This record gives sequence, C-alpha cells and structure tokens, in this order.
Amino acid sequence: MKVCVFGASGYLGASVYQLLKETAGTDVVGTYLKDPAVFDDLYKLDINQPESFSEFYKETQPDVVVWSVMSGPYEDNLIQEGLRHLNTHVTPETKLVYVSSDFVFADGNGPYNEDDSMSKLPDDHKLSTYANAKVKAEHFITQDLTNYVILRAGPIYGENMVGKMDDRTDQLVYQLRLGHTVAYRDDLIRTFVHVGDMAKAITEFVQNARTGVYHAGPDRSMSFYEFMQQAAEQYGFHQELVEKGSEHEEADEEVPKNIALNTEGIKHVVKQDFRS
Repeated sequence: MKVCVFGASGYLGASVYQLLKETAGTDVVGTYLKDPAVFDDLYKLDINQPESFSEFYKETQPDVVVWSVMSGPYEDNLIQEGLRHLNTHVTPETKLVYVSSDFVFADGNGPYNEDDSMSKLPDDHKLSTYANAKVKAEHFITQDLTNYVILRAGPIYGENMVGKMDDRTDQLVYQLRLGHTVAYRDDLIRTFVHVGDMAKAITEFVQNARTGVYHAGPDRSMSFYEFMQQAAEQYGFHQELVEKGSEHEEADEEVPKNIALNTEGIKHVVKQDFRS
C-alpha cells in the first residue's frame, strides 16, 4: 500500500508519517513546504501550485492520501487551491483521510454529533478564514468524493513523535517555570485530543476500509481552564498557578463557547483509546 502524507513535517503530520514508516506493508511518502524539514526523505512541495502538484501526484500515485496540512490564516487558499487540485486527481479507489476541526460548529451549542449541521462564522470575524475554510473543505470532499474519512478534532496537544510540544502547552510550561500565573477561560468547552492518539487513529483509518465522518477524542470534554490546570499538574506545578481568565469579548471576536464533540462513533471503528 502506498500512502502520501501531505504536511508530513507538521506537528500532527510528523507523527502520522513516522507511524506509517514503522507500519509493515506500507510505502509512505510525505511532503513539506517550509525548511527545515523534520525528515530528510520528504518532498518539498507547494500544494497550491497546480503544475508541481500534478507532477508530484502523477509520479506518486498513492492508494491513500492523508491531508494533515493546516495553514491558519491562509487556510482558505489552501482549500481553494490545494485541496481542489487533489480532488481532481484522486480516483474512486484512492482513499482520502482528511483532518478537520471542531470549528465547523461555529454556533457553539455543543456537544455535537457527526451528522449535526455545520455553521460558519461571520466573514469579518478574526477566525473566519480558518473555520469557514474547514466547512468549505468538508463540502468539497463530500460532494466530489466517495472514498474518504473526515476526522474532526478539538485542540490537539502533547509531545509528538519527534519531540515537538503543542504551542499552547509549551507556552504554559514556559510561563510557569518563570513563576508567572497564567489565565484561561472557563466558558470555552472543547474535546482535547492527544497528538499520539490522533496519529494512531489516522494510521488505523489508512489501513482499514472504513469511510465517513468521525469525531476523534476522549469521552470527556472540558474548559481551557480545566485542561490547563490538569496540564500544569502533570508537569509538576500547582494548579493554583492557573487562574480563570476574563470572559469579556468584543462583538467581532466572540469565540464559539461549546464545540465539544460526541466521540462515541469512533469507538466502534478503531481500536485506539483516547486519553482524557
């Protein structure tokens, strides 16, 4: 089986790529954009460039594609260009595993099931480019393809397989080591998922015949305040150093409150247990 991991030098993609390299019977290739690459054997590719993308894809001809590319404020361009290029190249036999986000539920009235309706943020919202691009991506995939898995996940955390920590936890530990207190909001509810668990679930979907939309993560959801208190304790700090942050928001910067995910469905299709 030949697998292509787009975004194999990223935080999540690096763990997926490493796991697949260790999987018997799997021939894996991966792409990166920004130097330096995490692995020496990756292909440097701007997936938004149609000619170079087409040349790479025709040469690679993967059986399974893992899309773990994330581009934050440039996510819409990534979807309009890169993902659309991909959709025109894959055959019905090619399986796509696409990493999506809990932000497709922008109205913030969770917890959400897989078949709940997605919603968008207003175009002038500071997070709209990313959130709305994920909604758009899911529409493109479900309209154009049949052999796909869409994996929605909340905030991904922890140390990945090449030793990189998520930025949020890294910043927390840095501030606590300086003796500072740190504040996080208690009204923003999410389903946090460990990067290692997410990578293993993706690897299982690469190997099995399952398709559809699944919510990844543990049974338990919590606020950023609760999660960061737990993280502080895990790294040997007192929970009291994590305080409740202000819940004041400007109207055009309001963040969806509860976008927790109901993760019952994924338990029936993968063996991976998600830590809470």
